[in-house]
Amino acid sequence: MSEQGVVFNSNGKQLVAIEHLPELVEQEKPKKGMIIVVGGPQTRVGSHRLFVYLARTLAKKGVTVFRFDYSGAGDSEGTVSTFSDIQDDIDAAIKTFQLRHSDITDLALWGLCDAASAILLYLSEKPEQAKIKRIFLVNPWVRQAQTQAKAYLRGYYIKRFLSKNFWQKLLAGKIKTKSTLSDIQKLHQQSQTNNISNKQGNFVTEMLRGLNQFSGTCDILLSGNDLTADEFKLLIKIDKHWRHAMARATINKQTIDHTDHTFSHRDKQIELIRLVCNAFAK
Repeated sequence: MSEQGVVFNSNGKQLVAIEHLPELVEQEKPKKGMIIVVGGPQTRVGSHRLFVYLARTLAKKGVTVFRFDYSGAGDSEGTVSTFSDIQDDIDAAIKTFQLRHSDITDLALWGLCDAASAILLYLSEKPEQAKIKRIFLVNPWVRQAQTQAKAYLRGYYIKRFLSKNFWQKLLAGKIKTKSTLSDIQKLHQQSQTNNISNKQGNFVTEMLRGLNQFSGTCDILLSGNDLTADEFKLLIKIDKHWRHAMARATINKQTIDHTDHTFSHRDKQIELIRLVCNAFAK
């Protein structure tokens, strides 16, 4: 395996990437490639060097990997962008990768959190990207007032109420009961608001459009101890359009138990990387 820097252009800005090249690829098999899309506020290294470990592991298994800083992040030029504004950067990265590796026929996109959201927004804009055969969406960001409130009520307050430590603090007068009840009431009111995912222009609606327009295989990997992942699960539960999309045979969903949003523990990083490698090897 070898690694090298790549500089490419996106709307007049120079973006910086690292490319991981495998030493040997079995010629009788389709050549595989993966582009790691970065979410904010991160760089191509990833939290706890997750993207580096993932790229190097895949390269050792014969996959060519390309991870890049989007506009304004890391070593790339421009002002800092948000996940809803990096679709041109993703497009430029794909085109650069395809020019450099025209022999790769099996191309995947991989993204964590709002990078996963950015991938679906990109596919909503560019459904013709036929060379993309697989996407990996890790803890996709679908933040809405309703799902956030419900996830917080279920993931935080219910766990607190079931905790012996909570009742000990409550009886000892260490918890402000009035404030806690007020917070719960506000969250309950937010959780009862109408679901806005079907309103025109909402990014979650555009994500769904991108998922529905994508004809390849989609792997959704969720952390077992993460509010963002909980919100995504709730969205599927309360929104029939997402539920219908997730029922397709080409979509695989798995949960990695007892891990946080960015897979900060090394054993959970290894488990995530193993799942990605096994899925991409199929």
